Amino acid sequence: MGGLAMLCVLISFSLLRGRVWWETPNILGSTFYGLRAFRAGVGMATLAGVAFHVVITGTVGIVFGLACGSMSGQSGAGRSRLVLVGLAAGVVWFYLADAVLWSQVNPLVPLYTFAPAGLISHGVFGACLGWMGQTENPQKGPQAPPPMR
Repeated sequence: MGGLAMLCVLISFSLLRGRVWWETPNILGSTFYGLRAFRAGVGMATLAGVAFHVVITGTVGIVFGLACGSMSGQSGAGRSRLVLVGLAAGVVWFYLADAVLWSQVNPLVPLYTFAPAGLISHGVFGACLGWMGQTENPQKGPQAPPPMR
């Protein structure tokens, strides 16, 4: 869900800047379609970019869940802390991806991405990760399902 929220923020920034909505998916799709993705409209490059984005954000979400999922509990303070940790993780991921991932996978992504939108969308992504974190109380453990009749 955080990855989709992130994509919505990026698309909104594209529209606010007077660009087409598929700008960001096509930039990501250039990983597979090269420079053709920049000249194309909505098409396979767009679909590939969205799929690539979902895979990347899903992977980061899994890593975040494994690393930080046990931080929250039923208390509001635990949830708030996890949202802040998620926000920080999203911002760290923005700079880490820019420095490591994109330099190896597709250097065109940071070159053509509007940096303020990227930073804000990564913050939204991280906050969503924290918000959607564990909701059960770790001291109690998971609740058993009701018996079948």
